[in-house]
Amino acid sequence: MRQRLRKKVKKKQLCRTLTRDIRTLAAARRDRVCRTRARTTFMRRSTRARRGHGAHAAANGAHAAAGSAPQRTVRDTGFVPDAGVGCHIALDVTTTSGYAWHLGCESFDPDEYSDDVVVPDVAFDVSGSSSSPRVSACNVVGDDVKVAYVSVYDVRCVGKHNRELAQGRTVDDAGRVRACTTFIVLIPPRALAHLCRLTLEPGTSVEDVRVDSDVRAWRMHSAPQDTHAQSIGFPLLGDAFLCTQSEGGELTHFFGGNLHAVDFRCDEGTPCVAVGDGVVVDVRDAHTLTGISVGNLFAWNSIILKLDTDAGEVNREDEEESTRADAAGCSTTTRDADDDMEAQQRALYDVKPGDLYVEYVHIQARSARVRVGDRVRKGQVICASGSVGFSPEPHLHFTAFRSAETTAETCRVLFEPARNRRQTYVPRAGRYYNAERGLVE
Repeated sequence: MRQRLRKKVKKKQLCRTLTRDIRTLAAARRDRVCRTRARTTFMRRSTRARRGHGAHAAANGAHAAAGSAPQRTVRDTGFVPDAGVGCHIALDVTTTSGYAWHLGCESFDPDEYSDDVVVPDVAFDVSGSSSSPRVSACNVVGDDVKVAYVSVYDVRCVGKHNRELAQGRTVDDAGRVRACTTFIVLIPPRALAHLCRLTLEPGTSVEDVRVDSDVRAWRMHSAPQDTHAQSIGFPLLGDAFLCTQSEGGELTHFFGGNLHAVDFRCDEGTPCVAVGDGVVVDVRDAHTLTGISVGNLFAWNSIILKLDTDAGEVNREDEEESTRADAAGCSTTTRDADDDMEAQQRALYDVKPGDLYVEYVHIQARSARVRVGDRVRKGQVICASGSVGFSPEPHLHFTAFRSAETTAETCRVLFEPARNRRQTYVPRAGRYYNAERGLVE
């Protein structure tokens, strides 16, 4: 996955003194959130700010914790948990019943706070214990639901029931490696999402802890059923590849600019091929950074192709064929589907022609075999897969758009196996696929 924004980092002292008057029947008591040197990262939209936050996964009140929520299935979350070690997800922070790590959510009433309080995006509360401060993501201004990505470095984090949370790692372009724990949450308006408590070593204070965050308004995809009329080939060469995150996946595919993306686990260096004839419009392969740091959302390697398409009206037969994939299970189907199934599937797919751009993300540094302006043929090797950017493990993040505009949202594309191009499909998390057969049973 890749957050499609160009980097612009402003470091800001996060946690000013935050005083809350808690009114009880007896008297008022003050809790203090300490002054820290924790930093937040404020990012702007980039050449293609299509990772704008909008999707249907959270609209259903979805919630999960990568690696720690066995009661949430892959089909529920659109994500294979072991593909996101160190990432802890809660897309409904108002409940703690669906996952094992989250500390809970608290409503924010401005009337209960001093007038001079400035609430940061991320705050530390040491009122309970200075050696185990609580970390909270805040959404106290406006009426938007906000999405927060929060990374804590080199410190052990504990969640509900004092359970230690799995750590991942991050590596910058200079090769520096750090332990990292990243939280991904959707926060309702006027609420505080309590993420974890830190385990500080003796002699360490919260002022020594580095925290990076990106907190912004979350937006629903404007047309979640948008499906391109043209089907495409498979983007990788090899035996079989596990889809670790499908459209709407809870790690990074719940944004309007990322909703229809799919991720495939693959070894670094796996050949990536053109999924159709077209022209190369963008190549980036200079970065080497990897891992789950928030900052990695804004640096990546990728190749974008503009595929050749039929600019005319959709052929009726092709349109019918393109609507065959079952959205729930996304198994392949044939022309023998009955009328009821056909009507159901048409409601799930809004099929239209037009321009089609496809993007290969996290590719290996200096692996591009093409340049901007080159013509490519379907099946031609264009680069090697990698793990560059926000990437918990080596994988290919593949997605499609209708436009090269910076605000373009994703669209769904149906894949066609080489063995039978009439059996189109949409990859689903937890299943294996290849170029020849499509779904590998």
